[in-house]
Amino acid sequence: MDHQPARIKFAIIGHQDSWETVIQFVNAMRFAGDGEELPLHKVQETFTYIPSRKLFDIEVNSAINGKINGVYIETFIAPDELDIKNLRKNIFKVKKACEVAAKLGAAVVSLGGFSSIILETGNQSFENIDETFFTTGNTLTAAFIAKGVEKACTYWDVSLENSNLLIIGSTGDIGSACMKYFSGKVNELLLCARQLGPLQKQSAELAQKNIRHVSSTSLKELVPKSDIVISVASSIIDANDLDLLPEHAIVCDAGYPKNLQSNHIKNHERLFYGGMGIVTAGFQFENNANDILYKFAVPKVSHGCLLESIVLALENKYCAFSKGKGNITVDAMNEILAMAEKHGIQSAPLFNSQLIGEIKSKTMYAGE
Repeated sequence: MDHQPARIKFAIIGHQDSWETVIQFVNAMRFAGDGEELPLHKVQETFTYIPSRKLFDIEVNSAINGKINGVYIETFIAPDELDIKNLRKNIFKVKKACEVAAKLGAAVVSLGGFSSIILETGNQSFENIDETFFTTGNTLTAAFIAKGVEKACTYWDVSLENSNLLIIGSTGDIGSACMKYFSGKVNELLLCARQLGPLQKQSAELAQKNIRHVSSTSLKELVPKSDIVISVASSIIDANDLDLLPEHAIVCDAGYPKNLQSNHIKNHERLFYGGMGIVTAGFQFENNANDILYKFAVPKVSHGCLLESIVLALENKYCAFSKGKGNITVDAMNEILAMAEKHGIQSAPLFNSQLIGEIKSKTMYAGE
């Protein structure tokens, strides 16, 4: 395809996690004078027929190198169609979004949320289009999860090395990265995944290294033994799976959307949103888009997967940094984390629907 010289440093490809958010930005996209706001049923009738397109510009500040510019590209995937039966249609929409990013001349592109599927499944044709490179962003997400768990253990005075760590979705790309990072650092790994085959393979690899672990496809079996929980696959959790969660357990909700607090363990005192980073020097969205899309209790925070392309752009490192499934290494996690921290992009403060404890005075406004 014809490719324009790079005019923007990065792009972010994403999708929305609720119809509530969809309604807000669809109505905001309409021109003034178009009449009354569209109701939900009208939005649902037309939303998925909208072709992938750039929605707004993004400006991100580095703590050391000024600012860079990028764009957000929406896939227009319906929030309630992120499932296997819509896989073919959704992958097509993600590919179209990738082509939009390339036409805009983006140097490196993050594939956020579900859109990372085309790289996780080994689709090498979309590691790059000419000089535009695509990354899942999973390496930085996994690094932020790991740092968040360590921060939470310090905050709640929990011994990591004496804890049993449960990873929900342990055989996925991010889950397996967390497994590698915490191997040998905790008392015992508790590994849960939907498919038995990959779980057995993961267990065999740990057994060869004499890493203490228990693996099961039954979450209910593992939950009562857990001191720390990392959930990277909230969709595999059934209604009562977390009923026996110990009160003292630290829970890192690292899925997308973040839904453990709202759907499964309401009012759990030690739950925080993981995989998040804070841009201490700040970022801005065009046309006040942040008023619509920004929904976190802490300012300047975003998902690690989205921030990965920004970090790579700040470093002028244009490549498919995260690709495939199960390829993330601890060395790569440390590498992307070091690059991020150089520019003031750090593991986020502990928060869920609100900022947690005294973290505010220590880290929330670092770099201001």
